[in-house]
Amino acid sequence: MKELERILQLWTQIQEKGEAAVLATVVKTQGSSYRSAGARLLLTQDGRRVGSVSGGCLEEDLVKKAWWLTENGPVIRRYDTTPDGEISTSGYGLGCNGIIHVLLERVGPGRTEVLDLIGEVRRRRRPALLAHMLEPHPAAARRLRIDTNGEASQGFHHDELAEAREALAAGSNRLVRLSDARELFLETLTPAIRLLVFGAGDDAVPVTELARYLGWHVTVYDGRSHYARREKFPLANEVVVRSGGTLEIDPWTVAVIMTHSYSQDLEALGALSLRPPRYVGVLGPSKRTAQLMADSGLDASQLAPGIHSPMGLDIGAEGPEQVALAVIAEIQGVLNGRQGGPLHQREGAIHSRAEEVPWVRSIVCA
Repeated sequence: MKELERILQLWTQIQEKGEAAVLATVVKTQGSSYRSAGARLLLTQDGRRVGSVSGGCLEEDLVKKAWWLTENGPVIRRYDTTPDGEISTSGYGLGCNGIIHVLLERVGPGRTEVLDLIGEVRRRRRPALLAHMLEPHPAAARRLRIDTNGEASQGFHHDELAEAREALAAGSNRLVRLSDARELFLETLTPAIRLLVFGAGDDAVPVTELARYLGWHVTVYDGRSHYARREKFPLANEVVVRSGGTLEIDPWTVAVIMTHSYSQDLEALGALSLRPPRYVGVLGPSKRTAQLMADSGLDASQLAPGIHSPMGLDIGAEGPEQVALAVIAEIQGVLNGRQGGPLHQREGAIHSRAEEVPWVRSIVCA
């Protein structure tokens, strides 16, 4: 996410000055809330802030109170935005009609674990996990981790560690209720989405810009050097003149093919089929893609179900910018297991909460 990039940028500035800050993390939600568990906000002593834990209704209170609340150590701040809760009765308004639990902790010299681990995950493109104990003590009082090498810190009970490794393998967040009334929030940290854009035509520019706005890592490929120019894609992480070779693909990689060159599309499809990403979008009609598949000698199953042609959601897109919106929205939906329909037609909660998935269950500590 873009906000994690901005949080890490501010964190770097804070570290360089040897200063402290307050890190706010949503660790539990009940009912409706604007942000789900795992959302973060970083507050500096001079009033700067990056990230969010709500739609803006809680941030002002945190700016005012976070420093004195954490004077004696980490705390969990509970915000009740239901009609009868303290948020409604204290002048904030109705809010989201839910309850949000926010972990507040000081970060700075000697207290860098969480943000350092987030940075390591993004640099090494390997997942990690944080286990926050919610009850009866503040989460940072007993916070465990599985690092990017898969090594677990000391202190995990046997069953807790099994749950943590399962959550890490699934790439999910989970709320685990322990048999002794304690709660453990398992937070999986994953790398930024990596988007491979095959084609450096004019219509690839808004795709790149929108993806970067979301905080994705973007690489633009094209076999034509007069197309693949850095000045044309100033926001892209990389712009590469490519005529073949292997691709670096991991579970957080997606790709779009929009070269407007039949031969380059063939080459890109063949390279992606060696280790298919979760999403492969192909610009143009499905008949053309079917022909590409046939001419490349690929079976549709080699890329299915990740291949999408024509790519993008059906929003009546016209022109490069609207097409980019349709494509990026479809990728976001695929990554979240959603179809992209109108929210007012959705049954159930908008967000998939840790509290609502079947992983929430009681376990017995060894």
